[in-house]
Amino acid sequence: MKNNSGWGWLLAFFVVLLVCILGGVGLYAYRQRLGLSLTEPMPAALVTNTPVASNVDLQATSVLTPAVVLSATQTAPAAAGAVCGETSAWNILVLGSDLNETSPLRGSDLTRVMRVDFPNRKVIVYAFPRDLWVDTSGLGLTNPAINATQLGMVFYEGRMRSPQFGVREVMVDGLRVSAATLSRNFSVSTDHYLALDLNQLPQIVDAIGGIPINIPERTTDLWRPILFQAGQQTLNGAQAADYARAFMDTDFARIRRNQLLLEAMRQKLLDPAVWTRIPALYTQFSAVIVTDFTPEQITHLACLLKDVPVGSVLQESVRPEWTRPGPRGSLLWDQYSVLTRLKELGLTP
Repeated sequence: MKNNSGWGWLLAFFVVLLVCILGGVGLYAYRQRLGLSLTEPMPAALVTNTPVASNVDLQATSVLTPAVVLSATQTAPAAAGAVCGETSAWNILVLGSDLNETSPLRGSDLTRVMRVDFPNRKVIVYAFPRDLWVDTSGLGLTNPAINATQLGMVFYEGRMRSPQFGVREVMVDGLRVSAATLSRNFSVSTDHYLALDLNQLPQIVDAIGGIPINIPERTTDLWRPILFQAGQQTLNGAQAADYARAFMDTDFARIRRNQLLLEAMRQKLLDPAVWTRIPALYTQFSAVIVTDFTPEQITHLACLLKDVPVGSVLQESVRPEWTRPGPRGSLLWDQYSVLTRLKELGLTP
């Protein structure tokens, strides 16, 4: 199911990231990674060498037993020359931590795997609902042990068990466990990652003067006194954060609302008037984005995302009909349907 709104949040993310890197490019070598690779040694508290079979949904039509592989770049079909400086395809794990980790804890507010195919000038963005019930046995979530939980909580649990002290280092430990979880449950490998701490979203939105958005329907929240009327309006930072977090029906509907918000943010970021605020944007974003990309790779990504045809950007997600209620408000998912579609999209071998 094509959904061009996926293009909006994707491009917005990289435009902002590019602003940050270009604003501080003098601080880094052009080809030096801006963060740890997920293939570097994991802290002892998060290490595991024991692969186990997934038992996420014992009633599913297939049983998945992938090895835990954090990085295995899948080379794209041969092409005549590089496209935007690259000759392969990448799987990029994109995570956004919850805006306010209060009860009920949610962990990662968004989990996306973005397949960027340079030779074929294609981009696929696959959304994994945060409530999917996943197997985490053997991934080092101990003291206390957690062998299965919601996907969104994996990032939170990994961070809580990190022996690191720096905010960025702790986020990387959460990313390691999240990447391993996607590999174990979905056979999706991770070549690169981007993580955004959404706690500063209100300040970021205020820094660009708010976000004009056309809200299609009246929106409330099951947990908090939030109300957004339908119609065209401009959201300030606090309102944008509330709209991003609003949960009034299902996580699938919430994913669609976040896509709408991020498309609106993309439109605002492309406004020439916003570029006069680049110093403020850099101050805000450089502290909350964690990635293992180099400035050179980010430039290549920005090149592709500006030139790729709209029709070559595909967004999909786990479909509602492939899920059913699971433990603690989670969603069990049909492995055969999900894994078959991931393979069709080229996200798995």
